[in-house]
Amino acid sequence: MPGYRTIYIAQTQPGFEAIAGTEITARLKGGAVLGTHSVADKNGMVRFGYAGDPRDLLALRTVEDIFIVVAETRELAPGFAALRQLGQLATTAPGIEQALRLVRLVAPQRGGEGRLRFRVIARQVGRTPYRRVDAQVAVERGIAARPEHRWRLVEDGGVEIWLTQWPGEALLAVRLSDERMRHREYKHEHLPASLRPAAAAALAWLTGPADDDVFLDPMCGAGTVLIERAHLGRYRQLLGGDVSPDAVATALANIGPRYKPITVREWDARRLPIDAASVTALAVNMPFGAQLGSSVENRVLYPAFLREAARVLRPGARLVTLSGDSRTLSDSLRRNERFTRRATCPVTILGHRALVVVAERL
Repeated sequence: MPGYRTIYIAQTQPGFEAIAGTEITARLKGGAVLGTHSVADKNGMVRFGYAGDPRDLLALRTVEDIFIVVAETRELAPGFAALRQLGQLATTAPGIEQALRLVRLVAPQRGGEGRLRFRVIARQVGRTPYRRVDAQVAVERGIAARPEHRWRLVEDGGVEIWLTQWPGEALLAVRLSDERMRHREYKHEHLPASLRPAAAAALAWLTGPADDDVFLDPMCGAGTVLIERAHLGRYRQLLGGDVSPDAVATALANIGPRYKPITVREWDARRLPIDAASVTALAVNMPFGAQLGSSVENRVLYPAFLREAARVLRPGARLVTLSGDSRTLSDSLRRNERFTRRATCPVTILGHRALVVVAERL
């Protein structure tokens, strides 16, 4: 491994960049967050440096993809002149060979033998006189002109080189991770409005995982938050449940025989069969009032749930909530005198504006 720090991009759902940044600095020895960026309302990006083994990065839970930065410019030419510049950037990108070595360390067979298989994915933020596919072709031609390898362009598989453009800027990066980081192999069963694993991990991470946690998700759906908490470290007990018997069955199918000790039951989150002050951390994806429930129902559900959460949480415990019904959540928390708000993070979940709130039980 090289002794210098490699620059990476961690990709998240929009708004989760700051949360992912805290995991990067906490879990990667010597990892340093260098900044954040967004790709419209599609993705968040965390730029960070790390000198250690790239395989360490695949253990991060709050991110969906990892990329190695290989070239960039903050002086992208205006108009069609940018296409020639992008092609030249790909041909001369100084970090390509280093990125390929790191990718092959993680996945030795990626790109195949002989002619190196590759594909280019292009993204644009803002208007340009040329199409996104024109920028993609410019980078494909630039890569094919590089002398280090015999390159073979493919539609699927191979090494992925991503171009991201903003007004006046362009970034080239090689994808280190694969689809397993985003989709997670444990999630066999799905439900409507179920969280993607990285977002679920972000909620669990914000509770401040501790070895003696009694961790609760009272509206557990497919069980994703519970499973992600299990992957974040040791705990004493995982507790989950849902008012829907189908959800309980789905969660149990995803959990399988793993993550013990864990209990998942059918229940009403407003009347939990849990002792008072027995829970040390709670994270929950609440009904947005779109696919599940309604804003009218939420105005009854949210205050009742928060009263019950205050009962089962011990003083000092963290409550982490995600909701697309931000006004109802904020109003309900403000009226509950047993919680104080510690942090708020606006996010986007599958195109829907939502709010993550971290509160503390007084």
